[in-house]
Amino acid sequence: MDAYEKDILADEALLDAQENRPGAAQALLDNLGAAPWWIVSGSFHALLLLLLTLIGMAIFRPTAQEIVIDTSLVQDPPPKEEEPRKPALKPQPVTFESEQDPVENLVFVHEQMEVAEQAETMDNMNTQMAKGEEDKISDVDFAGQGVSAALGLNGGGGGKYGTRFGGDKNRALRNGGGGPATEDAVKNALRWLAKHQEPDGHWDTSKYASRYKTDTACTGFALLAFLGAGHTEKVGEFKDHVRRATKWLISRQQDSGLVFDSTDAGGHRGTGYPHAIAGMALAEAAGMGRSEVTKAAAQKAIDYSVNVHQQGDGSEKLGWRYQPKSPADLSVSGWFVMQLKSAKAAGLHVDPGSFEGAIRFLDSVEHKAADAYGGSTYWYQTTNEHAASAHRLTAIGTLCRQFLGWKKEDLEGSVNLFVNKGGVPKWDANGSSVDLYYWYYGTLCAFQQGGPAWKDWNEAMKKAFCENQRQGGDEDGSWDPVGAYSDNWGRVGQTALGCLCLEVYYRYLPMYK
Repeated sequence: MDAYEKDILADEALLDAQENRPGAAQALLDNLGAAPWWIVSGSFHALLLLLLTLIGMAIFRPTAQEIVIDTSLVQDPPPKEEEPRKPALKPQPVTFESEQDPVENLVFVHEQMEVAEQAETMDNMNTQMAKGEEDKISDVDFAGQGVSAALGLNGGGGGKYGTRFGGDKNRALRNGGGGPATEDAVKNALRWLAKHQEPDGHWDTSKYASRYKTDTACTGFALLAFLGAGHTEKVGEFKDHVRRATKWLISRQQDSGLVFDSTDAGGHRGTGYPHAIAGMALAEAAGMGRSEVTKAAAQKAIDYSVNVHQQGDGSEKLGWRYQPKSPADLSVSGWFVMQLKSAKAAGLHVDPGSFEGAIRFLDSVEHKAADAYGGSTYWYQTTNEHAASAHRLTAIGTLCRQFLGWKKEDLEGSVNLFVNKGGVPKWDANGSSVDLYYWYYGTLCAFQQGGPAWKDWNEAMKKAFCENQRQGGDEDGSWDPVGAYSDNWGRVGQTALGCLCLEVYYRYLPMYK
């Protein structure tokens, strides 16, 4: 029997066995019949209980919540209709009727601009002055009425000389009332002085119509004129002239500190005038050039002025005169006050007692005027009026008060008094009305005071100088030595003083705002 047949026989045997086995229901009944009654009863009840449970679950099954999903889409708003574009407008020619003839060649003429000798910052501030000079801050208390340390720098702060340079100079010139004519006059005067300076640095006054040899004072005047226009030992067109003049003055300084050339007319006005003027020039040169040698000489000159020459000692100090310790007069004292003020502006040390002495002396020569101006006049000395020089002395005394810290309103009457009684600058045909000593102090004082008095004074001063400056020849740029005191300084002094008057706009800032 092969394998295939064996499989067939096995399948048939399996089928026979399944057919002879009893059914499931029959088997259950047979088993129940043989089981005890209590088992049958328990099984029945359990089956019944299961059936009832299934029926209950089918009846009470919870209903699922319905979830509504909105499948509608949000529609975009309909697009806006674009407005129709307007056609571009073409410019239409406009015809203007004019009664004037047409200009064939239109030419614009601009005023020639001055090229600065020194670089300036974006806001026209001179770069040399932009940083400032930290050592020029004063140590003087500026509160109230008394000594203020800066020459025309709003009554306080350190003198920076900033308005003598670059853009600040140009602004100060315009604001003060100057212009191209005054600047041309200054430049021409400086060129004359430069041309006639001696090789060693001084100016020989005997060569130029001076009755007396006053080289020390006139060299100081000339040096101040160069410094006032912004020329120093280090910068400017005339720096070499400044350097040589400064060196010459230092070479004439004695061990005591006195600056005086021994060949000058010492018997004429003594040593007071020349030392004060030369010392002021050295102080300004030190402040502007910042040379240690010049600074040392200027400090030595100041020490002589306050320790040797000033009248009195300690709390008894007063003013100055021709010779050391002599009874003071206002004319000489004015120059010493200016010297001490220049020294403070330059950062030099000045004994505060010397200023207090100057104030005591001014108090002793001041007299309230019985007139409509309500100001004060100043005498030459405490017991010596010099009535013929009242206008000149009042200008000197009032300027000293300004630079020593007096209030503007307290000096208004005095300024109006000398301007109206002494008159404004006037250069008549023969020069007899010229008085540069008065004009110098009057110009500085009226400028500081400002107002109508300065306006009148300034217009007259510009006319007097600009219309009478020499043109052509060897005297080109100078002023003739005519009028009061001109024989004391000749053409050199006359030209230097005239130059200083026209530099007033930027030499010192206004101290009153």
